[in-house]
Amino acid sequence: MRDGRTAMFIDARKLPGGTALETEVCVIGGGVAGITLALEFERRGIATCVIEGGRIDFSAASQALYHGENVGLPYNLQTSRTRQLGGSSNCWGGWIRPFIPIDFEKRDWMPNSGWPLAYSEIAALYPRANRLVEVNDRDFDPQAWYEHLDHDLVRLLTLQGGAIETVVNKFSPPTHFGYVYEKQLAAAKLAKVLLNASATEIATTEDAATATGVHFANSAGKRFFVRATRTILAAGGIENARLLLLSNKVDPRGLGNRHDVVGRYFMEHPRIRIGRMISSGNATGFRFYDTSYTYHNPALAVDGTSTSAYIGLVERVQREEQLVQCRTYFRACRAGEDREVNDSFHELYDALRWRLFRDIRLGAIATVARRSPNLIASLVYRRLKLAAASTYFQVESVVEPVPDRESRVTLSSRRDRLGLNEARLDWRIGDLEKRTLVRMLSLIKQEFEAFGVGTVDLQQADEGRLPKILGCDHHMGTTRMDPDPRLGVVDTNCKVHGMNNLYIAGSSVFPTCGNDMPTLTIVALTLRLADHLAAQRGPIGLVHSADARLTAAE
Repeated sequence: MRDGRTAMFIDARKLPGGTALETEVCVIGGGVAGITLALEFERRGIATCVIEGGRIDFSAASQALYHGENVGLPYNLQTSRTRQLGGSSNCWGGWIRPFIPIDFEKRDWMPNSGWPLAYSEIAALYPRANRLVEVNDRDFDPQAWYEHLDHDLVRLLTLQGGAIETVVNKFSPPTHFGYVYEKQLAAAKLAKVLLNASATEIATTEDAATATGVHFANSAGKRFFVRATRTILAAGGIENARLLLLSNKVDPRGLGNRHDVVGRYFMEHPRIRIGRMISSGNATGFRFYDTSYTYHNPALAVDGTSTSAYIGLVERVQREEQLVQCRTYFRACRAGEDREVNDSFHELYDALRWRLFRDIRLGAIATVARRSPNLIASLVYRRLKLAAASTYFQVESVVEPVPDRESRVTLSSRRDRLGLNEARLDWRIGDLEKRTLVRMLSLIKQEFEAFGVGTVDLQQADEGRLPKILGCDHHMGTTRMDPDPRLGVVDTNCKVHGMNNLYIAGSSVFPTCGNDMPTLTIVALTLRLADHLAAQRGPIGLVHSADARLTAAE
């Protein structure tokens, strides 16, 4: 284990109980947003202390603190995020695409939509964000990418109906922020990273208007404190809301929650596997849209960044038919593929990967053992990327979630081993998402069959029966941005309403989230916050230190 091997990494397990630290900025969470802030503040000469609940390496004991209660759509809070340095970038697949202007619009047909920022503000920051997630600056024009690829490997579909279109995304390596930026953090002069340090409460003045610092604990239950001029909550879409609600000693409603908005409007991208497509002629012509083939495929790289394509719903149709966004992928499947054994295998794989041995079902083990020849054949098929030999493609769609006030994170009555209330998730999706999915699939069937792309079987969708709704591990919206404190938790500068010096970074502030991947926009919005705080730098609270320092032994 490498924890605490440099001066800038401090293992909280080795600190004497009652240790206090002083710093200019305290960042809660060492994930994508937290590390981006630490790097930016180091560059600007701002002393920073990052509180990270996990280690540099994965720890099952630490991960167990992400257990939570689920009362809405089926969802696993423990396996949908990672509790270690780098946060959920450690379980990120690397999908990259920026938001687009309609994502920021107030759409009359979409309740609670619209950002209080101009899209141009975020778009201007994407080039800087590209460098942090290690992708090139090329735009996302499908034809421009296609011109640089080998046309014997992939082709663009000719879509003539005008309702659906080809869209491309990029792949980050993926950038696991904890490992990629570990050396920079270790070499930092003004940034300290506390590991194995679980934030337990944000401390405030008696009027709950100014954050004075952060209480945290190690795995042994010893308590510590970081005193800071400014505090930034960057612990993810679940934990940001949870910690605000837990910080309730002064105001029993929690911080920033005078209007009962904290934890509300939880968003996750619903992912639905429904239908199959049989390609006309040689399936090679469809490989650009096959995630089994394109996922991090170096043969599809341009300027060091690989890409893949999917089918999107054009903006005109969204407006005319009052739909939200939807993107559809295709995955090559071999003849005779056994869906049940594949699902059982992935269930077991996830339980072993996260060391959740108590979650392993004997039925899943039996299914995998009994049908292992079919499973092995499917795994080899995908490993060798044999799309050209496939007989059909599984259809998988991701829909833009509609912000719903009743889709929310609250506190459970159950407590973790530190004595803190666990998160309680009630994830919901509504009729607009379902109507969009059905319409998207019908357009794909219509277009593909009319122009000879292939035949599409949508029996389940035609009968109104949707299979299990999956997530994409994107936790968004629980501390949403809105200038009106009755509708949002933070203002346009990500400052918590009613507080002088408490800020929130990450996708929890997204008012809406389109249907594309959030990581690039998380980085861009975090850079905007860093720019703002650097410009506004000045004494607010109790600390004026030039560096982060301990008042007890390091």
